[in-house]
Amino acid sequence: MKKIAKPAVLILFALVAACLWLDICYGTFTGARCRLPVLMYHHFVEEDKEDLLDTIVSRDRFREQLTALKEEGFEAVHLAQVIDFVENGTPLPDKPVLITMDDGYTSNLEIAAPILEELGMCATVFVIGINEGEAAYVHDGQPFWQARFAYEEAVPWVEKGVIEIQSHTYDMHQLASYGFSGREGVLQLEGESDADYVLALQEDLRLTRERREGRLSTDLVALAYPFGYWSEQADQTLQAGGILMTFTIDEYCNTLYTGDWNTLRKMGRFNVTNTMSGRGLADRLNLVVR
Repeated sequence: MKKIAKPAVLILFALVAACLWLDICYGTFTGARCRLPVLMYHHFVEEDKEDLLDTIVSRDRFREQLTALKEEGFEAVHLAQVIDFVENGTPLPDKPVLITMDDGYTSNLEIAAPILEELGMCATVFVIGINEGEAAYVHDGQPFWQARFAYEEAVPWVEKGVIEIQSHTYDMHQLASYGFSGREGVLQLEGESDADYVLALQEDLRLTRERREGRLSTDLVALAYPFGYWSEQADQTLQAGGILMTFTIDEYCNTLYTGDWNTLRKMGRFNVTNTMSGRGLADRLNLVVR
């Protein structure tokens, strides 16, 4: 029998080792992966109108959308389930979906939460810390265009497992045009040193935790970037501060891999509008999870 040349053996060994490494880290060959679409909502209203903003969904449309997803076999999941899959490989449902809501509007509790409970579903609300429970914007005293709930109001829904409260930053949900901080979301200011930038991010996270202290039973593990703006420095700083999951507003379906924590960072979300029928939303998710 002809002997295999030594270099060929070494190359073969290297390829096998590479495959094993990929399998351990990413589940490339064993299939330890999962497609996870994330939905993004904001404010809800009682009545359906033709001219609703893209960030507003009516009660009836929301129920229609979630009912259609349920009929198609989609199951809403908690953040803890997603983290458990990545950390331990604990299986998620066959067709998981993560439902999120930004800003912390009272309508999330009064309109959306009862529908979620009725359908056996759950959602994560990303709250702007400085606006929580306030009637007006702290920086200028102007009333909010829609009411924001206080953490205590959310507690009954949190205890039921219907709503989970996470962060939309404490006070970085701003644009330079607002005239307050000069900052665009969490982005670094022009001329700001890297050290000062990190300190600003750390302080915002500290204030978020301080405001939640003793008021919410769940851990702070996730943050949605205001306006979808993010930077690698911001993401690394938040990760070092214990934020396991971060979310953008880029519209794509996420692929999770057991053992790869990076798949929980800068996750994509699909903005859901009132013009989307339940059937249309279900069809879109069926398409992206393939």
